[in-house]
Amino acid sequence: MTLDARIAKIEAMSARERRAEWLRCTGTDAPPAFGSGLLARAIAHQVQEAALGTMSKADLKRVLSAGGSGKVEAASGAVKPGTWLSRTWHGEVHQVIVLESGFEYRGERYSSLSEIAKRITGSHWSGPRFFGLSSPRLGKLGVSAHGN
Repeated sequence: MTLDARIAKIEAMSARERRAEWLRCTGTDAPPAFGSGLLARAIAHQVQEAALGTMSKADLKRVLSAGGSGKVEAASGAVKPGTWLSRTWHGEVHQVIVLESGFEYRGERYSSLSEIAKRITGSHWSGPRFFGLSSPRLGKLGVSAHGN
């Protein structure tokens, strides 16, 4: 089964099936705070990591530091060119490739993630926030992206 097909299968699962899939994948019960949508994204992330590998610690640090500053432009070095960003919006998966200068989405080049987020949603969004590179809620929830 292709990676896209596996992710589509996760998206089609009921909340109960997602919790069972989490248990099968991790050997633990799903965190009670994870709603069905977040659970689907977390399972899809695990599937993608298993198929494609994980991000290096250095790259992860750059992404996390970009999230705090809100600066994600490839030219800043915050996100390495060649990185794929993915976001599911209203049941459709949207993928962006980080380029040396700018971003590629569906065969077109853009100078910012915010332009892409606006094209997807039809309204203004912070591109880094839309693609999960920054979230002010993490600190409030006591979540540390560094595993501390």
